[in-house]
Amino acid sequence: MKLYMTPTSPYARKARIIVRELDLTKLVTEVPVDLANKDEIRKFNPLGKIPALQLDDGSILLDSPVICEYLDDLGNGKFCPHHSMFGDAKGRWKALTLAAIGDGLADAAVALMLEQRRKEDRQSTTALEHHKAAILATLDALERIAPRFAEYPTIGEIAVGCALGYVDLRHGYLAWREGRLQLAAWAEKFDRYQSVLATKP
Repeated sequence: MKLYMTPTSPYARKARIIVRELDLTKLVTEVPVDLANKDEIRKFNPLGKIPALQLDDGSILLDSPVICEYLDDLGNGKFCPHHSMFGDAKGRWKALTLAAIGDGLADAAVALMLEQRRKEDRQSTTALEHHKAAILATLDALERIAPRFAEYPTIGEIAVGCALGYVDLRHGYLAWREGRLQLAAWAEKFDRYQSVLATKP
């Protein structure tokens, strides 16, 4: 299988962490792509986005939540709690909601970065303020719920950790750890996982 990705993508990083945690590195080859070359990316994803996972039969899985759940199922993991014939998966909705929050934080951080890269006279002050406010509000919410994070990371915690890593990479000036001691303490532990260290952008 081929995982089309970039080393800095917080979305691809979720999948890359799961690949390492579930010992799927012999089955999944990471293929770095140039995000500026949309024509090349559209050969495997018409949306021109990464990550994308090409299966051995040539079919393509798109969007990081789908890819992560596929890899988790393939590796018999427990990052994405599943339903079974014995009942609902414990913590499924909590994990999926936390993953959505993490992806939302990454969305806002990516959008802010893209706006900042525009020529200064073409930047939208409204957009800059909107994206920054979304980042800060989400960080505050995560600070409140950090004590209830799962002891062993689910896809929710992985998404949050990858988003925080991206905020560090692109928006270090926000100094998000200040005043958010619980979230900072959790992130420090998360960042010590070997799979997290190996995928640090």
